[in-house]
Amino acid sequence: MQQLNLFDYRSESLEDFENQIAWYCDQLKETEDTLSYSEIIVPHKGKAICGMEYEEYVDVKKDHLQGLTYDQIFTYIKDAKKEDRIEKYKALLKFRNIPFEADLFTWHNKNLN
Repeated sequence: MQQLNLFDYRSESLEDFENQIAWYCDQLKETEDTLSYSEIIVPHKGKAICGMEYEEYVDVKKDHLQGLTYDQIFTYIKDAKKEDRIEKYKALLKFRNIPFEADLFTWHNKNLN
């Protein structure tokens, strides 16, 4: 795990690996007012839909966290099975009545074709 300190905000990778199909990265990061967890997949040329990148994310405004800290959220997500992380995080937020924004974002990267 690598932690970056940019402008006193944190960003940590929970997973960052590559195989013959794609590059994968799961990360928790913060900005001035938001905590974001995202799972990113970038398929390699000739695999899946090459050039199509995927990011599933959950954004929470910090002032809605009801006392939850970055470290608590990071530990909770890290301790979950990889394939369950995003759903367990959303379930935790729903259980605590914490509003969040979640979506699957896709885009086409012409440089990967």
